[in-house]
Amino acid sequence: MLCNVYLHRLDRAWSRREHGTLVRFADDLIALCTSREQAEAALERLRALLAELGLEPKEAKTRIVHLEVGGGGFDFLGFHHRLVRSPGLNGKRQVTFLARWPADKAMQHARDRIRELTRRSRLLRPVTWIVEDLNRFLRGWAAFYRFGNSAACFEKIRNYSRMRMALFLSKRHRRSREFGWSVITYQSPNQLGLVTLSGIVVAPRPCRAWRGTPKGAAPLKGCLASSFGG
Repeated sequence: MLCNVYLHRLDRAWSRREHGTLVRFADDLIALCTSREQAEAALERLRALLAELGLEPKEAKTRIVHLEVGGGGFDFLGFHHRLVRSPGLNGKRQVTFLARWPADKAMQHARDRIRELTRRSRLLRPVTWIVEDLNRFLRGWAAFYRFGNSAACFEKIRNYSRMRMALFLSKRHRRSREFGWSVITYQSPNQLGLVTLSGIVVAPRPCRAWRGTPKGAAPLKGCLASSFGG
């Protein structure tokens, strides 16, 4: 709240016509621009406005990205955003659109949390408790990241949670890893009750904005991503 109050001056002083569309959440922001020249001008304007507030952009998190198929992307609010082109299978035309999926940091956070919930120090707790803790985390994590092109990432996290539970069972019973996999895959009819992350992703439809786009708006070709502090 205090961050938004303090940075309200930045929002009011920003010129969309001159420096592109500013999208800010707390101290993270991106400026959507139509050219590299506009992106460079936006960065210069951002530095000036923040200097008036006694702030400056974090250089490690500030860069200009040219959004193009096959090029780089940027991370914003836990998602990685990148311009991609659909393969156009079964006679369908290829479509170029901005895709998003959980960023590398978000994926690593999920793995770290799953590993923490299945650590060796919890071996004496009932397996049902461990599964409940895992399900609680997976449901919350997936509820945020399901709005994007996240199916492949969800499958990786799902497989990682199954692998950690197999290790947990093998250590608990002092058996081999194969024993743990056997319990999850064959002996348990529902894989110990672990939630599935399949079929819950809500992928954006290419070329259809989540909200209406002003008529005559120029296509976005550049993006300035930044985070800042004192």
